Amino acid sequence: MRSIFTRVILGAAMLFSVAQLAAQQDPHYSQFMYNKLNFNAGFAGATDGKICATLIQRNQWSGFGGGTSTVGNTTIARGDAPTNLVGSINASIGSRFGIGATIANDDQGFENMVMPRLTLAYRHPLGDLGTIAAGVGVGYMQRNLQGDKLRALDPNDPNIPDQKVSGNAMDVDFGLYYTKENLLGVLDNFYAGFSATHLNKNVITYEWKQFSTEIQSDIHMYFMTGGEYQLNATMKLQPNILVKKDPAKIQTDLNCFLVWNENIRGGLTWRPMDAAVVLVGYQFPFGLNVGYSYDLTTSQILKYSSGSHEIMIRYCFGVSIPKKEKVIRSRFTPRFM
Repeated sequence: MRSIFTRVILGAAMLFSVAQLAAQQDPHYSQFMYNKLNFNAGFAGATDGKICATLIQRNQWSGFGGGTSTVGNTTIARGDAPTNLVGSINASIGSRFGIGATIANDDQGFENMVMPRLTLAYRHPLGDLGTIAAGVGVGYMQRNLQGDKLRALDPNDPNIPDQKVSGNAMDVDFGLYYTKENLLGVLDNFYAGFSATHLNKNVITYEWKQFSTEIQSDIHMYFMTGGEYQLNATMKLQPNILVKKDPAKIQTDLNCFLVWNENIRGGLTWRPMDAAVVLVGYQFPFGLNVGYSYDLTTSQILKYSSGSHEIMIRYCFGVSIPKKEKVIRSRFTPRFM
């Protein structure tokens, strides 16, 4: 069974990694290995008995957008480059359950999306074969659009708002997450996951005046895998793969870190037809982990952007509840009177 499972995981990774790429509706993060809960509900509780909180801020395509453009005698404001912020916290409950919460804020030009989500996962041990977890996330998606800043080619187009509008809807995710301390005597701390977001394909309606327009969220699927390979007593490699798929296209991140002395790390990521990424980070001994990544765009956007920047802060800590000691009280009995 172990051999079959390994072949499935490696085969899926190879299949996804050669597919064509495209942009996604969901925001993406170069430091995805520290942001698993945001797209895989099954990750909740996979924290070695600790409580872990993560915050990632990303500036996508710095220098792209913003300012104004002049068309004839008309000055038009341009939306800023996409920026997003995501925070998460998760912990295990006993040995079988995990809980988590995330909140994401994504700005794309004149549109903003805010989505809080709660997650519950059940973790099932497989003995020597590792642990498999299944999780469900339920969230609330709110979209806001500054329609008063849009300039339609047809001013009478009933599908384009001419004022500020907003809408909201419920959102549902599902994820599977597998872990194994050692895979085939080669990779330590091996993991693999498959997940899907926006399973209910929620529909948000913008209403203004006598008009309305709908925005539907498509299902996004994710596959990820990775582990650790010990080079010597002080250095190890940490390869990671993330594949993101919407109904039309696929995008793949191929990453590898070199970690020295368990705290200093540097790495590279290749996102074909999109960007090459440099990553650095440091793990403090008291549970604080910080990281930075820079995306050098390799597409045509390079003409307009100096790249993307991302900052990650993660803190894990344990909570110990002291046991109450039994109080010894004197007892009097007539037997010894």
